[in-house]
Amino acid sequence: MEISSRCSFRPSKHAKDKMIETGISKIEILNGILKGAKKVFREKIISTFQGFEVVYRQLPCNYFVITVYWKHR
Repeated sequence: MEISSRCSFRPSKHAKDKMIETGISKIEILNGILKGAKKVFREKIISTFQGFEVVYRQLPCNYFVITVYWKHR
């Protein structure tokens, strides 16, 4: 699983709603994808970083963000 900062970032409508609801910014999500601890669940990647989790799918040079949430709030 190769992670690149040059790839594009595309949030789902649900992820956009959760970003507004939780106050987690696009930059924080990208940092979570690039720097967070990762585990794979089915075809999705769950990245944990600074107290929040990002669930996404990595497509060819595209991170499709499914949801984002605070882990312990």
